Amino acid sequence: MMSEKKRYKPKKAAVKRFAVAFILIIAVVGGVYALLTKNDGKENAPNTVKVQNEEKNNNTNEQAKDDGKEKEEPSDKETGKVTNETPKTEPSEGTTNKAETTVVMPTYDKDAIIANAKTQVYTVYTDLQQGSGFLVNQKGDILTNAHVAKDAGFVVVKNQHGQEFQGEVIGISTKTDIALIRVPDLAGKNPLVLDSATAAVGTKVVAIGSPKDQYGTTTEGIVKSIGAEFVDGYTYNHLYEITAKLNKGSSGGPLINAETGNVIGINSIILEDHPEVGYAIPISSVLSFINTWSAKNPTINFDDNEDFDNNHADEAYFSNKLLKDSMESYYLLVAQTLNSGKHDYYSSYLLENSKAVATAKTMIDTYSSKTKQFKNIKYNVTGITIGEASSTVNMKTVVTYIDTATKKQQTVTENLTYTIIIDDFGEYMISSIVINNSVDTGDQQVVEPPVTEDKAPDESTDTSGNGTTEEEKPPVEDNDADTDTNGSTSKPIDQGEAAEDKEEEKPATDVTP
Repeated sequence: MMSEKKRYKPKKAAVKRFAVAFILIIAVVGGVYALLTKNDGKENAPNTVKVQNEEKNNNTNEQAKDDGKEKEEPSDKETGKVTNETPKTEPSEGTTNKAETTVVMPTYDKDAIIANAKTQVYTVYTDLQQGSGFLVNQKGDILTNAHVAKDAGFVVVKNQHGQEFQGEVIGISTKTDIALIRVPDLAGKNPLVLDSATAAVGTKVVAIGSPKDQYGTTTEGIVKSIGAEFVDGYTYNHLYEITAKLNKGSSGGPLINAETGNVIGINSIILEDHPEVGYAIPISSVLSFINTWSAKNPTINFDDNEDFDNNHADEAYFSNKLLKDSMESYYLLVAQTLNSGKHDYYSSYLLENSKAVATAKTMIDTYSSKTKQFKNIKYNVTGITIGEASSTVNMKTVVTYIDTATKKQQTVTENLTYTIIIDDFGEYMISSIVINNSVDTGDQQVVEPPVTEDKAPDESTDTSGNGTTEEEKPPVEDNDADTDTNGSTSKPIDQGEAAEDKEEEKPATDVTP
């Protein structure tokens, strides 16, 4: 009986297990069905957020809705490989292209960061759009938004001094709003440093771009949130929501960490209902695009581009305003160098292998040494002479330092003449520095070295730094600063602190650590 009971008990247990299993299967199938139905409902729900691509012209056709089909890829020669999917890359290293630039970005000084960054930011023009972009490597590749470069018959990029260069789209995505433009004439120029690390909420940022064709407009704010997602022709994932205000024409410009100077995103979209808030694509989500496209070497022949008007490419020119702004940017980096005591941030404004390099280093050593603790520097433009091949800018500087032996505050007052040329990249570069006189209150000695450097052609000198000459083109018209509802200020970098016709009344600029 024991054996029978043993045979009988397993049979009864098997029936019970079968019944329980059957019930569980029904429950699981029902749950899966309910989950799928719920998800489908979410996917099919209308998107109530209206996204506005910043540079969309009213007369352009709307972006066709994605029907889920892969689009035909153009040849590598025309636009590089078009990528339809966003790669999932999470680089372990924060910075990605540091090895490509010899320029060390200033840190913890917003004005110095802007002064350095604006030499690698460009206004982008096509026959259909106007946007912004920035240099990402030494091949002359400029990153921008796909909606800026889409269907372009020709592409031209312009720097802060009016020099224009022709480019060609070598990579563009149909789903992710990015494109890469190659500008052969910019090959060898130092790029901005890209940062693939995810920025934290609250990170201070600076957005740079050319809204309404106003080059170098900057707005400040913070990263308000991370992870916003929209679909509006392109798919936007994991976006930075920022309080730095963006306007039409800013698309493709860099979003820069205001504490490190590195680029963390690409300014891309604004909302029609909330224009005070902007959104940027994180650098980390587009690195594989940049690397794939930049590795290609497509044949570029601008002579075959009949749509390009050769008269559109203007040469860079000297202007009192641009020269003044350039020198003020230079001195911001000089001050940053003296504050840090580590890097020669100012060197990005010096012509390589020129006499100015050695002179500037000697000056820095004079302002700050073992016996002199740098405190601040004041500087002012006292005169500008415009020439064809070069121009000169006269500066007066007052450097305050603490004598480490006596603990007393002392000053070095100097009158200097800077000779400036335009290099192959269309940038203003200092080729020579002449110290006309120098007075150090620490020892009360007046030093007047002989002038051995070549000066600019004999032109009329504007003693206030505001005059014009026959060679000068009219400077870009200034606009008043715009302040958004979040307190972010929008102001062109090339806008002076005071009206130019009152330069003689403007006090010297004071930079204090």
